[in-house]
Amino acid sequence: MSSFYKSIGLYDRFNIDIEMHKPDFIESLKKITYKTNTTFISLVPDNGIPTRFEYRGEIKEDYFLIKRRLYFFDTNVIVPVIKGRFSQQESKKTLINIELFPSKIHMISLTFLSILLLIIILNINYLLQENAELMFSSFIPLILVISHYFTLKACIKRGRYDFEREIHFLAQNNNQFKL
Repeated sequence: MSSFYKSIGLYDRFNIDIEMHKPDFIESLKKITYKTNTTFISLVPDNGIPTRFEYRGEIKEDYFLIKRRLYFFDTNVIVPVIKGRFSQQESKKTLINIELFPSKIHMISLTFLSILLLIIILNINYLLQENAELMFSSFIPLILVISHYFTLKACIKRGRYDFEREIHFLAQNNNQFKL
């Protein structure tokens, strides 16, 4: 599936090297992550999660699968899924391989909009003999598909920026308290 996301430009992968022990980083990440199932569809809505948690998902010893939680009246409603793997490099360094991709519900809506566009274009070709005004109605789904795609792409970039900041903040706070 990641090759499909790469081919349409909705996938980001990067590595972060931090000055922190792997178990310390896992504990710091667990402190800001609300434990839920990885389908991200649970009985607890995002605004029902305590405010100290920034993410929701699952964190194991070697990997994590999380998603940024939504706040009440939050305008950033499209958030990417963040998948990562830990590896201890040296005595105090941890390498984190991170992948960001859109959630399944957003890909389903993009597919639905594309199918709707295709159906409208096919119907317009059939009905074009009767009314020339129907050509305008194909632009609305086209604009919706294009805007949804670029919104997903921008949200992946913003998710990368936010998660990089969060990781560096966790590493900085950990090193600050160890002195």
